[in-house]
Amino acid sequence: MVKNKIGLRLGGIVGLLALFCANTYAQKELKSVFPEKWKVKIGVSTYRTNMVFHQGKIFVGSNGEDRNFKNDKLDGVYEIDAKTGKIVHHYEIPFSGDNDVNGVAIGDGKLFFGTDNYYFFCYDLKTKEELWKFHTPYDVESCPQLAYLNDDKILDVAFNVEGNSFFALNGQTGELLWENKEIEAHNGNSAPLKFDVNGDGTMDFITSGRGSANSDEIDGFKMAHYGDYNLAIDGKTGKTLWAVATGAGVHASPFIYQNGATTEFLFLDSYGQLCSINKKGELVRLVNFGYDNFSSPSMTKDKHLVVGRGALEFDDKMFEKDIESGVMRSKNDAKYLFNEVDGRISATTMIADVLARNSDQLIGVTEEGIVFISKTTGEKIENFKIPAGAEASLFIEDIDGDKFLEILISDLAGNLTCYKTKSKAKATFGRFR
Repeated sequence: MVKNKIGLRLGGIVGLLALFCANTYAQKELKSVFPEKWKVKIGVSTYRTNMVFHQGKIFVGSNGEDRNFKNDKLDGVYEIDAKTGKIVHHYEIPFSGDNDVNGVAIGDGKLFFGTDNYYFFCYDLKTKEELWKFHTPYDVESCPQLAYLNDDKILDVAFNVEGNSFFALNGQTGELLWENKEIEAHNGNSAPLKFDVNGDGTMDFITSGRGSANSDEIDGFKMAHYGDYNLAIDGKTGKTLWAVATGAGVHASPFIYQNGATTEFLFLDSYGQLCSINKKGELVRLVNFGYDNFSSPSMTKDKHLVVGRGALEFDDKMFEKDIESGVMRSKNDAKYLFNEVDGRISATTMIADVLARNSDQLIGVTEEGIVFISKTTGEKIENFKIPAGAEASLFIEDIDGDKFLEILISDLAGNLTCYKTKSKAKATFGRFR
């Protein structure tokens, strides 16, 4: 087994693939089990798209009729009545260009979002008017993050700019608070997390980016390091608190895992290496999955790490310490169990009891138009067809106030569809950011 300079095993899927679920093809349409409540045309979404539920409305960004079009009339942000699916307002960019929008955030009665047209915007939710805009060096593709970063008690905003720096802006004025230029955003534009890493009372930011490679050696069939890092950024100053090298570019977003009294940050790179880093910036454990990973990790109540189509038991007993590096690695008998479905999975898999069974299920979607529902341990329960594939993560919550969960799917045909469930459970992990 080849090792890199810090002695971490790379390659292969976790342990033994002990279970292959039969019946790859979905037999039923999703609406045959979860009736369609409403559908609205909003334009194409991506794996970087999130949805926000606020005061009875759904807010979602759009890449328009086609993500490659300029001056696309469907670009912007949509505010949609959650009960009816009616478009309440379309936040359109007031000038020409590629005005695609992916991630959005809401706080203090304001809507925050960036575009592919080198601008970041803040709008008033009541008046629907632009409050300020900030010119960026390049596209803003990922979700912004809101936090109190100065002393004015007004939420500020922080975000990655593709191929460039990490920015923090004053939420009231749009003025630059600080810019971290040490590591640039990878093309995946990982959506940042906020967490007070250094304990100073101000939220810091957990994200991924690209800097300088720490090695020019070859590790098996690839470079030992391409210059990609997982990092923590100080929310007060914008300085890097720590940066930990990772094997490849990161498209997925990090996840906070509370392991008893210990906080770990989970990162998954596009070559399938998942690493866990503690608050000190120390690499704690390592797991390897397959290639082409865009789906962000999440965790079930029974400590199963969820990645894409399957899950892995993440209990400490399933890991062993490498003597050379001190890093915990998954044992050979750690099993990644998965639902064998057709198509790439870019969306993050959600965790909720959509089947009203008094226990959670995993629910996700493929780019080929398959919605899969599995046990929290990864094994298939049932798969369903939808009219078009999706990159964007599902949104699961009671959005109409009837105490039953709804499932929202933003697909690659440009439709946002609301499906009804018979479940009164609260979603454990029901949204991307």
